[in-house]
Parts: sequence; structure tokens; C-alpha cells
Amino acid sequence: MIQLLYGVIFAEMALILALLFKTPLRKLVIMALDRVKRGRGPVMVKTVSGTIFVVLLSSLYSMVNIQNRSIEAGAPNPTDQVLMSRHLLEASLMGDFCCSSH
Repeated sequence: MIQLLYGVIFAEMALILALLFKTPLRKLVIMALDRVKRGRGPVMVKTVSGTIFVVLLSSLYSMVNIQNRSIEAGAPNPTDQVLMSRHLLEASLMGDFCCSSH
């Protein structure tokens, strides 16, 4: 899942760079975005954003469960620490994606 999120972030960076400078690529990107806006693009963006949001909520729920488990046990388990850091990384990447796509 993290590789997919990194791919989306790098694609957004490439899109921003293409729009930032006046090049022939900029005109192609603007034409492509215009076509996406007219077609099924908005529906697809809403669907993908909704899916990412549900996965974000699932990751947050898992983080809360790990936190509650460590509170009950007293000392955090090393496995739980690794899982918590992974969920935190995924949640932060998904939060960036959800906020930038609207």
C-alpha cells in the first residue's frame, strides 16, 4: 500500500512541475485535465478518494487498537511499535493524498 501512495505522491509532484513551467508539456497536461473534467473523471476521483478515506479510517482504527493494547499491557511490545509506525506512515501519506485531491 505504501508503494502505491508514494507513486501517487510522485505523480502529483510531476503534474505540479509540468504546470509550473511554460513548456509544450504544460499545454498537453492542461488539455488532458480538461478532458478528464468533462468525462467520467469527477466520478472516478470521488470513488478513489472515498476508497482511500475508508482505508485511512481502517489504519487509524488499527492504531487506536495498538495504543489501547500497549496501555493495558504497560510496556509497548516491539512488534506493536513497528506496526504502529507503519500505520502512522500509511495514514500520513493517505491524509496527504485525500487533502490534495479535493
